[in-house]
Amino acid sequence: MSDRSLGGHALVGNERPSRAFAKNRVCREPNCTTRLSIYNNGKYCYQHEPMAVPRTRGRKIA
Repeated sequence: MSDRSLGGHALVGNERPSRAFAKNRVCREPNCTTRLSIYNNGKYCYQHEPMAVPRTRGRKIA
């Protein structure tokens, strides 16, 4: 064995738990019965979420 070994530390995740929202929420779109995740803070499912334009920091989107 070599005496030039390295030590390490265990990888640890974030100490704070993930933010959770109410259970059994349903998409607000009429006639949509998709249940939302407790980790999704939105009001709509992926299919019905209104389009949002990302901030581009000075760049123009073609």
